[in-house]
Amino acid sequence: MPKITCKHFGTCGGCALLNLSYEDQVDKKRAKLKETLKDFWTQEIPVTTTDNPVYFRNKVELGFCHQVKWREDYKKNDPENKTRPLEFEQTLGFKLKGRWDRAVDLQECFLFSDKLVPLVDAIRAWAAKENLSYYDQRKHTGILRHLMVREGKNTGEQIVVLFVTDDFNEKTFVAAVESVLPNANIMAAVNNGLADTAEPESLRVLKGKDHIFEKIMLTGANGKTEREVIFKLSPQSFFQTNTSTAQKMYSKVRGVVKQIAPKRIYDLYGGAGSFSLSCADLCEKSICVESVAPAIYNGIENAKLNNVKNVQFFCSRVEDFVKEQPIEKKDALIILDPPRSGMHPRACKAVAQSGVENVLYISCNPVTLATDLKTLTQYYDILHVEAFDFFPHSEHIETFVQLKLK
Repeated sequence: MPKITCKHFGTCGGCALLNLSYEDQVDKKRAKLKETLKDFWTQEIPVTTTDNPVYFRNKVELGFCHQVKWREDYKKNDPENKTRPLEFEQTLGFKLKGRWDRAVDLQECFLFSDKLVPLVDAIRAWAAKENLSYYDQRKHTGILRHLMVREGKNTGEQIVVLFVTDDFNEKTFVAAVESVLPNANIMAAVNNGLADTAEPESLRVLKGKDHIFEKIMLTGANGKTEREVIFKLSPQSFFQTNTSTAQKMYSKVRGVVKQIAPKRIYDLYGGAGSFSLSCADLCEKSICVESVAPAIYNGIENAKLNNVKNVQFFCSRVEDFVKEQPIEKKDALIILDPPRSGMHPRACKAVAQSGVENVLYISCNPVTLATDLKTLTQYYDILHVEAFDFFPHSEHIETFVQLKLK
């Protein structure tokens, strides 16, 4: 695939590798992963790619920024900004690379959908007409803070959430969104916190419902769909941002679980139970452990939605869970999907010494994966390493490691 050309590349923090073709991006990430894991795995690492690395994301969060306008002529003639008069601008887009207080005024983007830029244009025009102020990250003033857009890639359902600090004309905002996305669900969220995150203090529906549905289709070795899992997604629900490649990874994990045929699965750092729900028909019981309460609530709701009755959810830190309820090793399998910070050392040690024959580790950070493998490989051999490119045009890559008790 040829390189994608975007006018914002180099300044926008949304993409880091658009200067490379997609094939070269994958080669670069594979080489970096191989170097990071060289002490544990010397074979080639296959990478499952994103079929079409354009408009692959199912969720984006954009920021409204009232910021000092940066002019190249000032930068050239007065690099220390000693005599520059202050001019301000209002921008709506991804944050500038390396900046928390400035955003790109988005005019082009190939990450989410071909509807994103028209939607941003419509909301920009609406805000100007309503004379609404954009948020100033330094002074903590302004009404408009964030715009979140979520889409079910397999269902076509959409939800748009506007994060604000004060009241606004809801009727005209709905009309602005409908001019681009006529069937979208639309919500408003209040956020007066100082942190620059799209975390709502309250949410209200302006049109439609407060959630969308998405589904993942899990395929077998023959490429045919073996199982479909439906997910109810609220604005804050965790869900892998690349639906098509996530399906491939879940299908890979499911295939390994099917081959091993455990009676019990420990789904540690399980989030909303995506792996448990994907493999529920392959075991007698799956135990999903996650410390984030809303994720557990989502998991319980989605289990009911899919008529799954053999998944048990625990809201607990994994390091506490393994201390209070020691892992039963007989006929068990462990799935690990920790955050970027990796496993807690106490949890890693407990898994390593559990005696469970098979462990599957899914990592979003090769560096912390390597740290955890130092402990795990004292007791386990690595059978297979594979990568999944969930995040084209970025430095990130997902890694799947299959381990077996020595």
